[in-house]
Amino acid sequence: MDRLPAERALAPRLNGPLDDTAPIVSDEDLARRINVNLLIMGADDAVARFVTSLWPHFLTPRVVRRRGERLRLGPTLRPVGTILVHDVQTLTHREQHALYRWLSVGNGRTRIVSTTTQSLVPLLATGAFNNDLYYRLNVLTLDLTSPVAH
Repeated sequence: MDRLPAERALAPRLNGPLDDTAPIVSDEDLARRINVNLLIMGADDAVARFVTSLWPHFLTPRVVRRRGERLRLGPTLRPVGTILVHDVQTLTHREQHALYRWLSVGNGRTRIVSTTTQSLVPLLATGAFNNDLYYRLNVLTLDLTSPVAH
C-alpha cells in the first residue's frame, strides 16, 4: 500500500524512519496527532498535494488566504478552526500583526497551516517577517523540498 503525501512527510517525525514494518497511519490519525500549527515549505505542487491529503481532517476552516489575496480575519473573540495561509512570506506587516493577534486570542483552538516556497529565516534577519509570528507558525515545519522516500 502506497503512503499518502502527508504520511510520507510525517512518518519519520511520528514513527521514526520509514520501513516496511512501520504501521500504515491513516490521514485522519495523522491529522489528530498533528493538531498544531504547520509551516509547510516546498514547491507549489508538492505543497498542494500535502494540504489536499490533510484537508478533510482539518478543523472547520474559517479562513483560506490564497496567493495574491489579502488576509481577511473576521472579528471574533473566540477564533476556532483552521486558517490556511498560502505564501505566508508575502503577508504585509499589517497582515502579520493581525494574524499574530488572532493566534494570541485563540487560546489554542485555532490551527494555522501556512505554506511558503522559500525559507523564512532570511526574511527574519532583514525584519521583513515578524519574529513572534514566525515562532507561532513554526511549531512543526515540513520541508517538502528534499526528496521523500516512497
